[in-house]
Amino acid sequence: MPKYWLISTTPENFEIDRQNNFAIQGFHRRIRRLVEKVKPGDKFVIYVTRLQKIGAICVATSPPYFDDKNKIWSEEDEIWPYRFETHPLLTLSEEELLDVKKIVSSLSFITAKQKATNWGLAFHQSLRTIPEEDFDLIESEMRKRILIPTPPREGILSEQEAKQAIMELPLEKTSLHDRIGEMLETIGSRMGYNAYTGHKVTPEHAVELDVAWLRGKNPEVAIEIQIGGNIIEAKDKLAQARKFNYRKVIMVMEESQLDRLNAIVKFDELIDWMDAWSIQAVYKLYTAGMSFLDLYERLTESRYKKKTEVEVVMG
Repeated sequence: MPKYWLISTTPENFEIDRQNNFAIQGFHRRIRRLVEKVKPGDKFVIYVTRLQKIGAICVATSPPYFDDKNKIWSEEDEIWPYRFETHPLLTLSEEELLDVKKIVSSLSFITAKQKATNWGLAFHQSLRTIPEEDFDLIESEMRKRILIPTPPREGILSEQEAKQAIMELPLEKTSLHDRIGEMLETIGSRMGYNAYTGHKVTPEHAVELDVAWLRGKNPEVAIEIQIGGNIIEAKDKLAQARKFNYRKVIMVMEESQLDRLNAIVKFDELIDWMDAWSIQAVYKLYTAGMSFLDLYERLTESRYKKKTEVEVVMG
């Protein structure tokens, strides 16, 4: 059975880890015996000191080893030589970091005395074990912070009804494939992303994604729309996106293709990063999302408008 751990790190070292795709964790000589208990398959929550927030979950992919030659982290006088390799399972952007204060009361590894006086003491160790139930709670709360909503498993519309409804929307594109791309580009832009259709994975890369959402220049969400095309090619494009640090990859697809997709990615690490979205889910995201965002922008706008009477905002 895997163990579950909490790593405490500084904001500076967390950003270094992010740039290195959370590939290695390193620790001080004084906790060598604790580090040596780590085994491949163990899972780690990464807590960022000073910010008092959680930013990532990783899994150990190698046994511990010693390396005092290669400096990675920011401290000038410390190399953190007791190390093991890791792979990220879940990472949050700067805007999404989970505020620990919101879940302190539910975490069992924090003692009652610490909760009453100084809960931060429970996070002072650079490495410690935590119960599985605390790990599961943290992971669940982190997933709620991710901006991409979980698509519904079932919708009111059938797939055919959703296709027809999309073709009737007042959009510029003519094909179903391109209309879905236009919808996802529009909703991404309204959510504050730099959203594009037909976007290269990187400026120098030959692979072009159907839809890409970026934060500034930083890749966030890669989307392939699999309507009548080659599902292996679509999967390979998403794999390239993950290689270049897109932290979420989505394939929009017809329901009949799901078994084929699962057979293709069954032994591929991409499966841990991928969501499959139905056409119904995209339609619901677009129609409900646009209605919500129209009202939200009206709610949050701050401006003077001379009036003779108060107007009611209609849904």
